[in-house]
Amino acid sequence: MTAIVWIRRTLREYDNTALVKAAENHETIIPFYVVDDNYFREAELGYPRVKFWQAALNNLKERISNKQKKDLIIRKGKPLKQLQKVIKETDADAVYHNKDYTPYSRERDQEIEENLDVSVKTFKDIVLHEEKEILTNSGTPYKVYTYYKKKWFDRDKRRPQEPENYKTPDLESDEIPSLEELGFDRPDDFEWEWNPTREGAMNRIEEFKDKIWNYDENRDYAWRDDTSRLSPHLKFGTVSIREVFWEAERMKVRNPNDDTEGIKIWQEELAWRDYYMQILWNYPHEVDEPFMEKYRDNEPDWESKDEAPEKWKAWIEGKTGYPFVDAGMRQLKKTGFMHNRLRMVVTNFSCKDLWLDWRDVHDYFSEMFVDAEIAAMVGGIQWSYSIGTDAQPYFRVFNPTSQGERYDPDGKYIREWVPELENVPDKHIHEPWKMNKLQQQDCGVIIGEDYPKPIVDHDEKRKESVEKFEELEE
Repeated sequence: MTAIVWIRRTLREYDNTALVKAAENHETIIPFYVVDDNYFREAELGYPRVKFWQAALNNLKERISNKQKKDLIIRKGKPLKQLQKVIKETDADAVYHNKDYTPYSRERDQEIEENLDVSVKTFKDIVLHEEKEILTNSGTPYKVYTYYKKKWFDRDKRRPQEPENYKTPDLESDEIPSLEELGFDRPDDFEWEWNPTREGAMNRIEEFKDKIWNYDENRDYAWRDDTSRLSPHLKFGTVSIREVFWEAERMKVRNPNDDTEGIKIWQEELAWRDYYMQILWNYPHEVDEPFMEKYRDNEPDWESKDEAPEKWKAWIEGKTGYPFVDAGMRQLKKTGFMHNRLRMVVTNFSCKDLWLDWRDVHDYFSEMFVDAEIAAMVGGIQWSYSIGTDAQPYFRVFNPTSQGERYDPDGKYIREWVPELENVPDKHIHEPWKMNKLQQQDCGVIIGEDYPKPIVDHDEKRKESVEKFEELEE
């Protein structure tokens, strides 16, 4: 009996649930990956994410191929057609794969299940709790994270598993396409700082162990960079969510007398991830429409990037005149990553200060972020825009200046990503436009020439934004 393990975004052998289950029931396994033509044509993809994926896939193939008589089979084309070909070539009697929860994945997987003539077995893998596993007492999906979180921590969680030994047949395999073949060239001045391998994921975990104890206190300070940076590894499955959750649990057990609040707060980030996945599964309309029904029927009149090209350009290039916002946007453009506090700040600014359409923001983030995860990204954007599940109330507006003063008090983060402000004194680093001409000359930055004046008045835009939402509430 032969089974195909169709690998999509679980780019590892260890604790790959579909592989674990297939190896329990089949001696011969075909680890199989399809480079999906449709996905590369239709999805909003950018260089950082594609580079991470390609390197992680190469690493998985190398790791499997280094084992005697094993290989990861690569084919290019439509998943259904390629699976049908391999089934015919090998007389496989089953296809195993791990679930994904995006609308595109659900449509693709439904087509597979309806058109294959063999058994198709699917498994929960990329989350700890999925779909309708955690429901309210009335049997409906949670729309408020706080209540969801309580049950999430109370639920049993499977531990990581090693697949049993298996053998693979000798099959023809395509080459993994290069980034150039896929149409993705490295952007100018881009800084690659990731190790998209299984080893890279394990190193991230080890590096984070010292930081996790104070995660509750330090996570919001952009200049410290004390977050785990595991999100792209979880996105592409070079490490499993069970591995990182249980490693954190072991740290609690090993240090019973220590304050473990930092560990718990970090584990809550995993709960947020599951929460947004179950929201996307149960309410897939949120990809295209506001989650909140009242705004689907009467959506705010956001401006598209084509209707507001100057505001859009200033925002994506990090030239809004608000240093903390600009630092975040430049970090993203240069590295494909942005500190989580900045993700909230820049998104709030795009809404409450610039009134840009959240769909354009989502498309841009999808292209730019190395860890772009549609469920969390849509959830986070709609949270900032006050139109999503458990969203920030519309009358709470982040002040881009005070956010910087609080989370980057000495301007270290700003100076790293907005180097023209390097010599601005701490007193003015968050509001450089308040320097007089002599002060500007002394620090070598003329506002309006070397660095832009604020493109909007935040106090005015905050008031306008609240008024617009209040009109919709009437």
